[in-house]
Amino acid sequence: MSLLKTCSLLPATLFIGACSANTLVMPTDSTTSIAQIQNNSNEISCQDLQNPAYQQAVLSTINQIRQQSRQCGQQYFPATKPLSWSNNLYKGALSHSEDMAAHNFLGHVGSTGLDLKSRLKIYNTLGKANGENVASGQKTLGQVMSRWLTSPLHCSNLMNPKFTTYAIACASDQSVKQKSYWTQQFGTR
Repeated sequence: MSLLKTCSLLPATLFIGACSANTLVMPTDSTTSIAQIQNNSNEISCQDLQNPAYQQAVLSTINQIRQQSRQCGQQYFPATKPLSWSNNLYKGALSHSEDMAAHNFLGHVGSTGLDLKSRLKIYNTLGKANGENVASGQKTLGQVMSRWLTSPLHCSNLMNPKFTTYAIACASDQSVKQKSYWTQQFGTR
């Protein structure tokens, strides 16, 4: 089932969303070739995202989504420019995913009280426009992207033309089910 949380931390420039599903994380072979990664990007698992080749495959998938016009709830988005990968956003996204996994929560405010804006400042990525999507429970990129694209707020983050940089990270908790926690961050150069 999906849980949608929306918060507004900065007027009209900071967009965040969260969703959840109860599924297992299934690791895949990290020695897969780049061509196979690109062909199977929807099957990328939580653990795969630590590999830069998988990160580039995800970025390619996101940019393919942005190349097509899309209706996000009541808002129409024309095709927009591609995003570039940001290692600093990745560090922030991974830190937040690890925090959610360690403390078993889904949200945009961390266990120490840091909100998105505060976390972006730590990793020198706070820009004129920033956004974040979080989710938990989905075992593959395809599952989490499907959830985000059917949610108006998450979809709006994915299609927002103000965003120029991007990163996604995931961490699993230590439970037997290894629930995954996904964080997707958007920024500007």
